[in-house]
Amino acid sequence: MNNVTNPNNELSTVNRLFMRALLALGEAGERERACRLAAAGWTALRRQHPREAERLNGTLHALTRASHP
Repeated sequence: MNNVTNPNNELSTVNRLFMRALLALGEAGERERACRLAAAGWTALRRQHPREAERLNGTLHALTRASHP
């Protein structure tokens, strides 16, 4: 399967876009909302796509660090 038709590659691309959007939401003053969305994404991915779930976990930690100087 090539990179264009590989569903895992597509998931990774969409997940990275989601993470960028979450970080932008956090920077816009909506950290709590961004954290809730990141946690929901992690829950949705953790069993079938643990690698992508861990990436969201990293985003969640970045969001919480940003809110605690």
